[in-house]
Amino acid sequence: MMAKRQQARSFERLFAPRAIVVYGASQDLTRISGQPIRALERAGFPAPVYLVNPKYSELHGRRCYASAEAIGSPVDLAIVAVPAAAVPAAIRDCGKAGVAFAVVLTAGFRETGTKGEALEGELKRAAAEAGVRVIGPNCMGMIAVEARLWAVFGSISEETDLRAGGVSAVFQSGGFGYAIVNLAESQGVGFRTCISSGNEADLTTPELLEAVLDDPGTRLAFAVMEGTPDARRLLDVGRKSLRLGKPVLIWKAANTEAGQKAAASHTANMTGRADLYRAAFRQSGLIEVDDVEPIVDIAKLVHQGRWPRGNRVGVLSISGGSGIVFADRAVREGLVLPAFSEATIAALRKIIPAFGSAQNPADVTAGIFNDMGLLTKTIGAALADPGIDQLNVMLASIPGEPAARAAEAIANAAAETDKPLHVTWSGRREKSEKAYATLEAAKVAVIPTPVRAAEAAAVLARFAADQRRLSGRDVATVAAASDMLLPKAAVSVSETESKALLARFDVPITREVLVPAGESVLEHVALLSPPFAVKVVSRDIAHKSDVGGVALGLADVKAATAAAERVVANTRRARPEAKIDGVLVSEMASGIEVLVGVVNDPGFGPCVAVGLGGVLTEVLKDVSYRVAPFGIEDAREMIAELRGARLFEGYRGGQPGDIEALARLLVAVSRMAKALEDRIAEIDINPVFVKQSGALAADALVVLK
Repeated sequence: MMAKRQQARSFERLFAPRAIVVYGASQDLTRISGQPIRALERAGFPAPVYLVNPKYSELHGRRCYASAEAIGSPVDLAIVAVPAAAVPAAIRDCGKAGVAFAVVLTAGFRETGTKGEALEGELKRAAAEAGVRVIGPNCMGMIAVEARLWAVFGSISEETDLRAGGVSAVFQSGGFGYAIVNLAESQGVGFRTCISSGNEADLTTPELLEAVLDDPGTRLAFAVMEGTPDARRLLDVGRKSLRLGKPVLIWKAANTEAGQKAAASHTANMTGRADLYRAAFRQSGLIEVDDVEPIVDIAKLVHQGRWPRGNRVGVLSISGGSGIVFADRAVREGLVLPAFSEATIAALRKIIPAFGSAQNPADVTAGIFNDMGLLTKTIGAALADPGIDQLNVMLASIPGEPAARAAEAIANAAAETDKPLHVTWSGRREKSEKAYATLEAAKVAVIPTPVRAAEAAAVLARFAADQRRLSGRDVATVAAASDMLLPKAAVSVSETESKALLARFDVPITREVLVPAGESVLEHVALLSPPFAVKVVSRDIAHKSDVGGVALGLADVKAATAAAERVVANTRRARPEAKIDGVLVSEMASGIEVLVGVVNDPGFGPCVAVGLGGVLTEVLKDVSYRVAPFGIEDAREMIAELRGARLFEGYRGGQPGDIEALARLLVAVSRMAKALEDRIAEIDINPVFVKQSGALAADALVVLK
């Protein structure tokens, strides 16, 4: 069995199969089980296509077999279109025949309810036993354009003239995904491999993305997804994309649905799955998109194969207005438009008419575009500027021969530079076919609007920056902590127990002492310094302030003693059934109030949140996230992402906060969360006080599962 699964891991057998078998082959080529046969023939698939249906001895001029095992020749891929109940048996037959992959088009599995879910479980077991990797079920199939493989049904089975290119795609919704493919292709994007993943009973979106990244012909990949139980693997996808220099774009749908929430923790109440996906994208270099146009534009820029060394962009425009629009959006997206160097300005002033502008963004005027030699010099001068990392040339909508001259000049300049060079142009193709062909041959991206061009250029710069930023970053795993004496039941542990856990992982906590129920405060607080905080200790009370179980700013032991009696009495009135262990007497802490929390997400596992505002964090919604564990660089970036991060600088006379101490605390919490991921459901450390020197956890709640 292991040998079979190892054999099946070679995705070359999926992307360029030596032969295909169609299970449930239909006499009617308009049916789901007939459309792939017709599509493969129309596409010109060069390898054998075998048919399996025990009802027939021959179909469509081909021999029809009773099983794949009966074929007797090597087959790499099966297209399965039999009724749902027969799918597991078909997969087992594939295993006997040595078939490595199966695309299961059939619906009727977990999407239909309890019975379908049980049938999908049987399919999973069959695939594991047979050593067959399965795409689907309930999918529209896959296309490998260069291999002429159309293992699909539906309208896409008629689109066998898709242009070949370097973009691969994975999408959970086949109908929507192939609609995106058609839209992108109509705008000039060429495709390599497209996969509809359906229910993902076996092969998931992250694993398929990794597979297409390993394919030498793929230059860029995108996915359209709602979610995946394999979400943590997306971090590996992002790191691989950076390592290989192949961007991965994710269109994440269903962002308004929050993840599972538990009543115990503030952290759970302010965390939704969309937050965690975006955090994972930032953490690993994945790129989030939300429409077809960004996919098209970024693909065109990536096709040139050049990466900017920084975020500085230059603009040469035929129209001052379009240059301003580009600049506005570029700055918003994180690019800068630096002043051209003195040498560049001097060179441009020799060329540009007096009524133009040599300042970045430069208005070179329409006259330059009538002289190809002048335009070549203008572009060359801007590209030679050492302070410019990429260049956008804006042609407005010039048509015909002027456009052809401009395109030739731009193509010539592109051949002489290693900087990304792209064009903003809305000229109609039917009036400027020569210009479009020239730019496409030179791999110069043409984007129709200044806003779209600026956004795509910003993504290009961010990806290159992420390659530098995340290269070599600590992604070490953390060993599970098996020696922790934790309660066996799913329970919210008390503050004292929670803080003891934090201290085991070097999370700094306030100086404090537990005064057991019925004992004197005076006998326990000799080593503490006032002012004090007094809090009731009970596993049954998640939010102590809600029941009057907290007293703060107590000046001396006498006040602390009275407060201890008061918070216990308050708690007994509010929650008479609660078991009270005693009171916790702590030294008061101060500083910038921060919440640090952990949620154990079903897909990502433990994830850490940091937010400003302490108890007001849910109201302020100023929160940043990362998937645990992570290192100090990620922790610093989490803090920097907060809208209120300037508070740590001592904003308007306030006391500054020790950012490094907070970052170290976040790293420690992330390692704790990962080490205890099998037991921890949530952690709520609120507040953390960030002082001028140091950071302390003043309260904590750990929820075990």
